[in-house]
Amino acid sequence: MAARAGTDVVKAGYWFVGYDKIRLAPDIPSELFTHLYAGFAVVDSDTGGVTFPTKYQEQFQTFPTTVRKRNPTLKALLSIGGPGSDISPVVRDGAKLARFIKDSIHLAWTFGYDGLDLYWLFPSPFDNCDNLINLLNPWRGAVSQDAKNRNKLELLLTATVFHHQANPNISIFLDWINVLAIDFYTPSNSPKETGPVHAWLHPKEPNRCGSDGIRHWINSGVAANKLVFGLPFYGYEWKLIDPNVYGYFAPANPADYNYIDYKNIQKIVGKAKYQTWYNTDYVGTYSHNYVGSWIGYDDKNSISEKVKKAIPTYKLRGYFAWNLGGDDDKWTLTKAGQKWWLVELAFTLASAIFHLLPLSSTATFMGQKWWLVDNLHQACVHICFRHLPVASAIF
Repeated sequence: MAARAGTDVVKAGYWFVGYDKIRLAPDIPSELFTHLYAGFAVVDSDTGGVTFPTKYQEQFQTFPTTVRKRNPTLKALLSIGGPGSDISPVVRDGAKLARFIKDSIHLAWTFGYDGLDLYWLFPSPFDNCDNLINLLNPWRGAVSQDAKNRNKLELLLTATVFHHQANPNISIFLDWINVLAIDFYTPSNSPKETGPVHAWLHPKEPNRCGSDGIRHWINSGVAANKLVFGLPFYGYEWKLIDPNVYGYFAPANPADYNYIDYKNIQKIVGKAKYQTWYNTDYVGTYSHNYVGSWIGYDDKNSISEKVKKAIPTYKLRGYFAWNLGGDDDKWTLTKAGQKWWLVELAFTLASAIFHLLPLSSTATFMGQKWWLVDNLHQACVHICFRHLPVASAIF
């Protein structure tokens, strides 16, 4: 059977099953996405077996059907691995690898998943990059053969990686690569000063930001339409040495080494007297108060601007939210990532309508050309926001 189309736009989100103690999969606004990931299936390093976590087995089993109730065209993918997982012993053993491949494909088909994802953020030391190829090559082959045997479309196959270890060879076996170009400043790697946590741009250190991470993959030889970039839904806190010196790179100590979800940042900022600043130079946000608490993160402004800058500039496949459980009850960040797409859709509609109109050579008509385009654009924005299901969910 033919493989899946390779140019579909990706607007994805990760749902860490069991992470959000209040909201469940039915609460996800799946109409805002094209793809949703359920994480994480567990790998047994002794046998290579792949299973759902026992505690959340039912949620994994029903995830695809659940999220499709609000969006029947949505694709659900099962993410395998997760933080702290080490798949190296499985990859190095032929029998274990065969079990891994067989079990993962079986789980996907049995419970209605449209694809599989490998979450193996640290294939290190460097020779583990070869291990990654040794896993993906037979995995893709098995996925293709299995689809032929079933006379079905192939399962999607993706991998989620950090930006700094670009290995272009993995793109051969994947439908796309999820790149986490984030965490440039954290209390762990910047213990003496604050910084633009998830900077998209960096005027002072151009190689320490998300745009450079994406360029790194493209320059390594990976096609831009095989790259999907991550939008982080969390931040970090520092304690300022001097509360009156509070910008980026202000002297500070770690307040906590753990990340803080966006939803909890909003609760913290809302209860105390914090000032919030959005910085266009770095495309990042931070909040601070008079006693020296300083939190760096992405808000709706930086999320929307990242999508606006990344997609048209680098011709990327799309973006993914990391992770949805960190968003607030209004799904503020999720909706922010969508707005640019709607504006682009409105502009496309306006342009199409304009080109269908009969053109006049008179100076009077041509002088009103830009006025007409602008009004068509505004009208199409209004139509999109009023009548499209996604737009109504956002606004």
